[in-house]
Amino acid sequence: MRSKPSKGARKMSMLAIVATFFRIRGRITRSEWLSRLIMAALFCSAFGGLFGHFFGDFGSGSFAVLFIGCAIALAVRRLHDVDRSGLAVAAAIVPVIGPIWLFIQLLRRGVAHENRYGVDPASHADYLKVDIAR
Repeated sequence: MRSKPSKGARKMSMLAIVATFFRIRGRITRSEWLSRLIMAALFCSAFGGLFGHFFGDFGSGSFAVLFIGCAIALAVRRLHDVDRSGLAVAAAIVPVIGPIWLFIQLLRRGVAHENRYGVDPASHADYLKVDIAR
């Protein structure tokens, strides 16, 4: 019989989920980047609209800042996957060319091996090991 997780364990797991949107260490795949970015955009737009209705510009602005912080952290981890420094996000401040270059970098395929930012998140080397000798 399985026991229910404690209230503290549920809080910790929710905290861990939220932390994945703001962590800047490590690497993420293109699909992870895009899905997390979409989830953050939907969450922040829904709650930003709701809080904007009750608290005005401060309510909606706070969720806009939250989304920008989340988007930057996700972009840094995505850049790590293509073996670029997270400081490359600063290229977005260069008019016209900067955001285009950054978007191209974010859509590139990640390096297929371990780099200085961690192991390849798309590798499935130990996914299924079958010992056919037995």
